[in-house]
Amino acid sequence: MKNFSKYIVFTLAAACAIFCATAQKLSAAEADAISAVKGDKLYTKFSLFYEKNVHRTTNYRVGSFVPINTEVTFVKADKNEIDVTLPDGTDLRIVNVEKYSGEKIPGIFNRTFGKTPVDLSRFTKKEISSIQAGEVEVGMSKDAVIASLGYPPKHQTPTLSGNQWRYWRNVFATFVVHFEDDKVSSIER
Repeated sequence: MKNFSKYIVFTLAAACAIFCATAQKLSAAEADAISAVKGDKLYTKFSLFYEKNVHRTTNYRVGSFVPINTEVTFVKADKNEIDVTLPDGTDLRIVNVEKYSGEKIPGIFNRTFGKTPVDLSRFTKKEISSIQAGEVEVGMSKDAVIASLGYPPKHQTPTLSGNQWRYWRNVFATFVVHFEDDKVSSIER
């Protein structure tokens, strides 16, 4: 009986180790949706911030700043995270908080990274200045706000067609970007 109990414990531990090691892997369809392999150069499609080498898709606006069109090196992705290396050698982990992002990791990858830089020529000079600084200003288009701030968490901004988008400055504070005719009309800080 003692040996049988050890066998059961060992079998359960081995099964857990196998499950835990594979649970985070991407399905074939998810892997196909992420069109990058280790070492590929990619560009950020919007500015983002990170703390302790982590950017959460909740999209907090604190920490170290990574501007739009920053060239990064793809390292890997799994069901919840994307790892890249910044130009200065910093390893950055994008952690998907799906209940806030409303996206699975392939969607996060596709909206965050591109194989070519974002063409900023479609924006006004004032918008380009704000985008490159990661700021929002009255008069910016919705596309310019996305390029500048990224995506607001979906649990408070369920659709980008709405006229107010709520962003998180940090875990405790938010701000709301108001739109009229698809242009920023005010910012409630």
